[in-house]
Amino acid sequence: MINKIRKLSSFSLLLLILFSTALAQVQNDPPMRQVLGTTGSTVAFLGGTIDYTVGEVMVNTDSATSQNAGFKWLTQGFQQPDVNVLCENAKAVNATCTGGKDGKVNLSGFNNTGTVKFRWMDESNWGTASLHENLPAGPYHYQVKDSLYTISGSVIVEETPGNCILVEPYKGFTPNGDGHNDSWVIEGISNFKKSKVSIFNRWGDLVWDTKKDNYENDNVFKGENNSKIQLSAATYFYIIELDDKVCNTCKGWVELTH
Repeated sequence: MINKIRKLSSFSLLLLILFSTALAQVQNDPPMRQVLGTTGSTVAFLGGTIDYTVGEVMVNTDSATSQNAGFKWLTQGFQQPDVNVLCENAKAVNATCTGGKDGKVNLSGFNNTGTVKFRWMDESNWGTASLHENLPAGPYHYQVKDSLYTISGSVIVEETPGNCILVEPYKGFTPNGDGHNDSWVIEGISNFKKSKVSIFNRWGDLVWDTKKDNYENDNVFKGENNSKIQLSAATYFYIIELDDKVCNTCKGWVELTH
């Protein structure tokens, strides 16, 4: 008797595991359901009725094997996603320059059970942020999930070149007074009305920043701190803000050598 109970418990545990696994299924394509008839109508079958929302007008067909008074209901096979199952939308905004990083993708989930979460394939954690931005052209793979389903998908950000100004900071400079490469050059920055540059050391301390609205002429980084003291040769980190916004491509490092 005890052995039978143990076997029954093991069987019940197996069913529980299988059921839990089924709930966590990956839903690459949302389940589809056939939709019968027109909005707000019903169709009788076997003494009951089927309510339907959006679909095609049904036609009656004679059938000797019909279970419903000698005819069956027939449609063209129109289908739509099951409204009780998680679905998603992905909208891509193209990058406006060749080599630029201003594309974005906005995800949304609906018909969800519980909180909708998102994850991009280059990220390890799930979050509720649906916007993925500062993107160069290319394909982007994502996942959307709720408490029951996980949907995998992809979207492409394309290039649509237009009036685009790229900012390209040099990777290094040599402020040794020889008249060559003595200050840090940032190509394209003069095309913006306002430009702020901040330089940090390896510990995250601000060592130099623009005191005026623009990074140009005498208001450039020459390897000195804000007190006009020469900085040691090292790798420094920068943030560039253009027209009061942080530049998408303007966070990085610059090598200072003497």
